[in-house]
Amino acid sequence: MAYQFPAVGHKYLVDFTADDGSGQFKVQLDFHSAVSLTYTGVKPDGTLSDQSETVDITVEPIRDQLFLVTWKEQLGTTVVHLEDYKNNTIITNISDPGPPGNPTFSKYHGTMTQTS
Repeated sequence: MAYQFPAVGHKYLVDFTADDGSGQFKVQLDFHSAVSLTYTGVKPDGTLSDQSETVDITVEPIRDQLFLVTWKEQLGTTVVHLEDYKNNTIITNISDPGPPGNPTFSKYHGTMTQTS
């Protein structure tokens, strides 16, 4: 059974915390379609930062209200989200090539709130 991706046409505020407790960040996800989103960093005061990029995404349904969403950023960072619209949660895995010889991998759990 095919499941419809509920995020299209909506924006979400996501509050992420690193699994190892090393950090937190907030981001706005603006889903233009099932193949495009713009992510924008959110400052501690709640305003949007200059850190923003529109990326091509791939969406794979897992079950009703659960989707695997993946993309590659311009500088080579890859992002894998497990987006649960039933529980309003996201698990993300981020692989950043970083400077030569120093790639990083991080995992965060987040809660998401639809803002539009």
